Amino acid sequence: MKTVFTTFAAVAALAAAVPAFAADYTFKAAHTNAANEVQDMGLQKMKDLLEEKTDGAATIEIYAGGQLGDEQQTVEGVMMGTVDIAMTSNAMLSNYVEDYKVFDLPFLFPSIPALGEKVDANWGMMEEAANESGFELLAVFSSGIRHLMTANPVNSIEDLEGMKIRTMQNPVHVSAFREYDANPTPMSYSELYGALQSGVVDGAEGASTGYDGMKFYEVAPNFALVGWLNMTAPITMQKSKFDALPEDIQSALLEAGSEAATWQRQYVVDQEQPLLDSFREKGVNITEPDTAPFIEASKPLYESELTTDGQKALFEALTN
Repeated sequence: MKTVFTTFAAVAALAAAVPAFAADYTFKAAHTNAANEVQDMGLQKMKDLLEEKTDGAATIEIYAGGQLGDEQQTVEGVMMGTVDIAMTSNAMLSNYVEDYKVFDLPFLFPSIPALGEKVDANWGMMEEAANESGFELLAVFSSGIRHLMTANPVNSIEDLEGMKIRTMQNPVHVSAFREYDANPTPMSYSELYGALQSGVVDGAEGASTGYDGMKFYEVAPNFALVGWLNMTAPITMQKSKFDALPEDIQSALLEAGSEAATWQRQYVVDQEQPLLDSFREKGVNITEPDTAPFIEASKPLYESELTTDGQKALFEALTN
């Protein structure tokens, strides 16, 4: 009897010593934003949550600032399996997940909380679209509300006429700034500071977080609050790589992504006013053009840029 009891105790002790997660997982995550910008802070939150949910068996190594390549290389890295997790602008990902083109449309959501509510309510549709293109959607972060940074002040839409404005390498963004009578100039984010400094471009569109994190105020001291785009930053993995993971790790990744997204979107909202205040202290000239002409000029894009049934269905779901 003593032997049986001793054996049972030994087995119980051994079972207690075995972790719930039998293997360690380190996921390499890449993005092009500066370390400690709001997008990076969201990934840091996701890393912490993943470690908590897996008792340290899974973690995320974050490579910020384009260490592993520009946005296109980051997405392609996920597709090829050389990068585990990518955080990119929706503007880049929508070149691969066509339905996400909806999120590139101007003035679609009035606020970041409103965007978050619609994303969460239509998660299944968004995940399915990602899966069909070979991706697993883990989260949707905010990249903030996007405005204009320029060498000369922008007080109205008329001031944009003929201005060379850097846009992302995305056809909807290019079309939008053509509608605003600007001269859209797509280029890589990593090239923007030098392009502004040298006068290759007259300005760029971007969020206050990027304007601050990349110190664009040094070379573009005017910031016009037009709020032309409520930008998302999807977090993705290669679907086949995700599917090969144990179910408990899959669940932990999805839960960590969802919780981190909720936290991150509110964090972006909380940072906006302090950032604007800091710009004024740095001598930035902040203007507030009438947005009505921008909204009116954007309306044709709602029909011309949505060309597939999937895009139209997602647009209807997000806007109703």
